[in-house]
Amino acid sequence: MAPENDSDDKTCSVNTCHKKATNFVSGIFRRYGTFVARNPLPFIVIPILVFGGLGAGLVAMDPDNDMERVYFPMRSRALDDRQIVRNTFPNMNNVSYNPFSQSDLEDAVTLLFKSKHDQDIFNQSAVAEMQGIVNRVKAISVTVDHQVKTFADVCAKFSSSCVVGGEYALENEFLTALASGSATYPYWVSTGGVRSLFTAISGVKTQPGGVLTSATVLRISFKLTPGSEAWQEEFLSMAKDLDPVFTEVYCETPDSLSVELDKGTNGDIWLFSLTITLCCTYASIVASGGNPISTRCHLAFGGVLAAGLGILGAMGLLRIGIDDMFLLMSSWSETLGLTELTVPARVGETFAKAGIGITITSVTDFLAFCIGTTSVFRSVTNFSLYAGVAVLFCYVCNATLFGGCLTYHGRRVYSSRHFLTCRKTTPGGRCSGSIPDKERADESLCEKLPRLFLPKVILSKFFAVRIVILLGFVGYLATAIYGAVNLKQGLVLKNLVPESSYYYKFLELQDQYFPTRLPVGFIVDEKVDYSGNDGVKYLDLLTEARKDREVDSSFEKCWLSSYKNSTLYSAVSPQTFVQNLQNFLATSPEFQPDVVFDSAKTEVVASRCFVWSEPNSDQYSQADLMVRMRDLADASSLPVFAYHSAFVAYEQFLAVLPATLQMVGCAVAVMFVVTFIFLPHPLMVFLVTLTIIMILVGIFGFMYYWDISLSSITMIHLVMSVGFSVDFSAHVCAAYLVSDAHSRKERAHDAITHAAGPILNGAVSTLLGVILLVFSDSYIFTSFFNIMFLVIVFGMLHAVLFLPVVLSLIGPQDKQAVAHLNGSTGQTASGCGGGAANGDISTLSETKPEHDKAV
Repeated sequence: MAPENDSDDKTCSVNTCHKKATNFVSGIFRRYGTFVARNPLPFIVIPILVFGGLGAGLVAMDPDNDMERVYFPMRSRALDDRQIVRNTFPNMNNVSYNPFSQSDLEDAVTLLFKSKHDQDIFNQSAVAEMQGIVNRVKAISVTVDHQVKTFADVCAKFSSSCVVGGEYALENEFLTALASGSATYPYWVSTGGVRSLFTAISGVKTQPGGVLTSATVLRISFKLTPGSEAWQEEFLSMAKDLDPVFTEVYCETPDSLSVELDKGTNGDIWLFSLTITLCCTYASIVASGGNPISTRCHLAFGGVLAAGLGILGAMGLLRIGIDDMFLLMSSWSETLGLTELTVPARVGETFAKAGIGITITSVTDFLAFCIGTTSVFRSVTNFSLYAGVAVLFCYVCNATLFGGCLTYHGRRVYSSRHFLTCRKTTPGGRCSGSIPDKERADESLCEKLPRLFLPKVILSKFFAVRIVILLGFVGYLATAIYGAVNLKQGLVLKNLVPESSYYYKFLELQDQYFPTRLPVGFIVDEKVDYSGNDGVKYLDLLTEARKDREVDSSFEKCWLSSYKNSTLYSAVSPQTFVQNLQNFLATSPEFQPDVVFDSAKTEVVASRCFVWSEPNSDQYSQADLMVRMRDLADASSLPVFAYHSAFVAYEQFLAVLPATLQMVGCAVAVMFVVTFIFLPHPLMVFLVTLTIIMILVGIFGFMYYWDISLSSITMIHLVMSVGFSVDFSAHVCAAYLVSDAHSRKERAHDAITHAAGPILNGAVSTLLGVILLVFSDSYIFTSFFNIMFLVIVFGMLHAVLFLPVVLSLIGPQDKQAVAHLNGSTGQTASGCGGGAANGDISTLSETKPEHDKAV
């Protein structure tokens, strides 16, 4: 018997400790709520002025739509490598353009011609049409700072001529070769050198020997230099107005992705304005129970206003704060049976009951967003900053403005005034009502149904129901784990463009007909002995790179190997090597951007050679190629690294999972600490943490089934999910602990009764707040809806099904009181945990029998 008594004592001690802590915190909220109710006007006016004034800052907000700065890691190896390349190899596009030697993504505008009805695009009519369009592009001119700029002024040049990729396909030499059957694919030898036709021509038909007979797609790219933005805008305007007869024309500019992303998001902003109407309407419906006196339909507008002001002041989410409103209104309804309370005392009791719950959810949400500000992705950092401040502002507004609104609502109710006219009603009159004198008498059907229906189903006398629920969650967890393991990582840039955009179709066709081929550079940024062993190691490195499964084994662009194969090569001495190299470069201008000499031109201080990847439109595979090329370079004894300008974008594929796991892990740890502070019971802390992890695993897993990748955009939503996951579970666990019941099943019943209504109505209001995003054309908005849907559904199901069932089976209970009720012990229930969870209301509250005086 001794061990059992020890266990009982420990349980009693834990319960007593928790109730003391709960009573202390609840007492603080009670006194605060009473103070607000005695001075309601300042608590309404001041938040409106302060947060409304802060919202005026929206006028001066300058949106940042730079793709690299917002959606790619702010700190990465590719950024460091790019800076080295920029400093080492100056941009020579204005005199010696080379497509392989680009330190950054090149400036170019592109026209993609596709023949109609899949006919040969090189028929006479189509060729004439394409030639005319190309000439129109070359004729574009703009005035910048009173200076006229033509294509010749902004184009990249090689041998003093503007570079237009693929234009040779519209010239007589190629057209004659095509007609005579001497044009070969994929490489064609022209008088200007070997042409890689696959970079400009696609949808081809060939005869034996690679003889090109026809094609359906032609790509023409106009290479530009920095400072051509105004010319690019004029090009885009002209290209959009084209109405070709024999071909379909699609276009691209360097800014197309950023501009179209911005248009897609801004174009759907109007959807958010509709969500405000939906939230107000739903909140009014939920709060419209009772009678013309007790109904709280107008009070709901105060709750939405409180959340809206917090958001206006911090640019957060409408959903934040609405749940707190439902919880406060539910707690208000629980006080209605205490008819002796004054309005200030009643508001005090409302805050005493709900204060801990809304504080836990607000603090955890705020801390989750604070952790999000440490992300390496600026998009996550910016959003977390705005949303974290929004959470804080919404909490303040609910504690002040909504408290004041609740006070005026109470004064109206206990003065027996009509909710619409505010005139005193006459008993038995046409629009009469009555002052509520029973607990929850003012609740609507939306609030009553969850409280009455769910406990009967979840805590049914048939124990098998709870077993089925638990087995369902086991199946859910197994399905989610499989999806999480197979979840893709990284942001596919095409997804950012609305499908209605001109650029989306361009990207689709380009991926289909011109898969990406990366010229990966191996860059030596220190002095090495190219004429000796170091030169051999360098060429061996390129040979190993060409053995990769995704690298073209037949291609290599390297000054060193070409120099060695020339008649000018000499390695008699380092001086002779360098002197002859300079002579070689003078006759091979295509290699000039790839070799850097010291100021005396006696030594090579840096150089680069290239391999070419196989065609591949899968960005995940391209990121894997980046990793393998880096590993090859790192394994070399030479001071060499692998680089391509696209690596800056591919870094997200490497950074997103570690960054997400780090943030989510830190957030869960912080949630654990915060939960322990406000719910100081080991089992409750464990269950809240377990629930958060289960919800997050479900979100990760079902992202895979919905074909949503883990990216810098979805990271934003996952940061939100951590905080919101706590909201649902904390309400239930807090309600369980403050229950006056003694057995597990009874306390679980009380938890559902207290929290189910606010949770379900909060979940529905959240869905209404994002449901219209289904109709959005923006990937950012649609992915936001998808993940928010998962958060809401999984969070709600865990709160109203999983937690009550688990608590009914293993939740803490007052063993001495249960034993007393069962007649097996003589101890009283007051020995541990008896009495009201929030203190004895009859002694802690002010009492006045007359309601007119109470007002």
